[in-house]
Amino acid sequence: MSAHGSEAMVDERGRTEPAMPTGDATLSELLTLDPVAPGRWRSRRADPNANARIFGGQLLGQAMAAALDGVPENRTPTMMQALFLHGALPGEPLDFETSVLQEGKRFSSRRVSAWQPGGRAVLDAQVTCAIPLDAPRHGEPTPVPAGERPESLPSLCDLPDALFDTVRRLGGYDRDCKPSIEFRIPDPARQLSAQTSGPRFRYWMRAARPLPCDARIHAAAFAYLSDWWLNFSALALHQRAIGTRRLYICSLNHGLWLHRPVQADAWLHVETISPAANAGCGLSIAKIHDAAGDLVASASQQTLMTFTG
Repeated sequence: MSAHGSEAMVDERGRTEPAMPTGDATLSELLTLDPVAPGRWRSRRADPNANARIFGGQLLGQAMAAALDGVPENRTPTMMQALFLHGALPGEPLDFETSVLQEGKRFSSRRVSAWQPGGRAVLDAQVTCAIPLDAPRHGEPTPVPAGERPESLPSLCDLPDALFDTVRRLGGYDRDCKPSIEFRIPDPARQLSAQTSGPRFRYWMRAARPLPCDARIHAAAFAYLSDWWLNFSALALHQRAIGTRRLYICSLNHGLWLHRPVQADAWLHVETISPAANAGCGLSIAKIHDAAGDLVASASQQTLMTFTG
């Protein structure tokens, strides 16, 4: 997923080329980075969002892939903290660079910077990896009701369009389906309706196609998935209050804590809650369980949410 392929994307005149549009690209293809120099990579494809910027999940996944390149094999990712600095433009080249922050007895930490032409910084991230130790452990139990099967739930494309009449005013949210993500919402009529939605939201997701059997590829793919619908909990309960006004939203920062290795092409249950929103910033905090009920990760995101007019 990282550090493979051609030296760089250069046209016949020697100019660097922008990332290609996604089309029907797989998740593995969306996260692929081409090496440019030691510790530097260029994105091969762009995955646009509804704001005509590159989907933040792609930045997170590629930053994770870059950070893990060169980390000792016996160390697994445990933490990622990222700042979204500017919206990344799909039509421009996107470069990543890593630097070593820590190379200790048990921990490896990397800084990842991403930028576009003109020195336009789009992402600054830190990733920590650790050697698994023999230690006490616990994990909060899954909130999934007994017998709930994600494959039996409707996809976004299967839901009635009327459910999204007010959801569409919440920034980039709609019933659009990403080819790279399989996504299911339990009890969609209650969770999406302006009359019954609240600050707690849960859903299932996984990579739409099988991934290679490589824990680092799954970690990068999970970082990509973790940005999908995470901040909806900060927005949904305001559907009744905003009336006909529309919100502009964008992610400001993102945190991931990986408690165990994550299998990104297996179903993952996400429960996200928003404890507060004020002065244009909303916070969402998530717990992610696998289908067996184990807590595999936690996530947080702060979102800019403001009226467009």
